[in-house]
Amino acid sequence: MLKIHTNEEIKNIIIDNEMAILYFSNEVCGACEVIRTKVYEILESYPKVKMVEINGEKQIDLAATNYVFSFPLLLLYVNGKETIRVGRNVDLLELENSIKRYYDMLF
Repeated sequence: MLKIHTNEEIKNIIIDNEMAILYFSNEVCGACEVIRTKVYEILESYPKVKMVEINGEKQIDLAATNYVFSFPLLLLYVNGKETIRVGRNVDLLELENSIKRYYDMLF
């Protein structure tokens, strides 16, 4: 997973990819690791979705700019627009169905 350190990098990822996931986490969050692993498993079926991780604990400015106040938080961008924002209580089946729906429309 690509790690992001600046707002400019975030903008480029969103612009350069039809579908992009920003995954905000921190180093001491147990749920962050579990959800990250599950999202990776889901994305194996969707190779054109770009996922990047942002350590919100170390990159406080990036978290604040994106209105991230708790971890983990997953943001799905489709054609440059935020379409899904889910946090700690993510329903992975619903997330996968949403990704599949957008993926099938785009690709």
